[in-house]
Amino acid sequence: MDESILALIKKDSEKGMTALIGRYTALVYTIIRNKAGAYCSEEDIEEAVSDVFISFYNNLSNVDLSRGSLSAYLSTIAKRKAYDKLRKKRRVRFVSTDDENEFIEIPDSLNLENDYEKKELATRLIAAINSLGEPDSTIVYRKYYLFESSAEIARYTGLSDDNVRKRLSRALHKIKKLMEGDCYEN
Repeated sequence: MDESILALIKKDSEKGMTALIGRYTALVYTIIRNKAGAYCSEEDIEEAVSDVFISFYNNLSNVDLSRGSLSAYLSTIAKRKAYDKLRKKRRVRFVSTDDENEFIEIPDSLNLENDYEKKELATRLIAAINSLGEPDSTIVYRKYYLFESSAEIARYTGLSDDNVRKRLSRALHKIKKLMEGDCYEN
């Protein structure tokens, strides 16, 4: 599927980009919303989603499907755009110290410990999902990040609905064990 979308973009950029956007907008939106949603408006998130696809198109010559899927490329760009939005949205206040000429910078809503714990948990979860291998990791991503039904996932993977549900159930048990530390090594 990725090869056909990439070929279509190169042949007819408008149709190809429409296909790419239609297929991957939910993924890109979810990543940006999860990374920056607490600090950015809906308009900022939508702007970042658009920026991801523009950046992808502008760097089309660097896309090599032997090195990664379109979803991987778009996910990486989306994470970067989300962090860019956060940097731009970061509110800063300055607090005077005892010396009238000296100020220290304190970002609003700063909670480093909580942010670190969330990031660490997310990193472990992604590692656990990726360790499942294919097609299980794809099934989990499509179910819980793209919110697709078992039937939609079955069509995408070529598996039966029943097989998708069974694989998903087994995958969730594996992820739970990995997250509990039974099989996960940091």
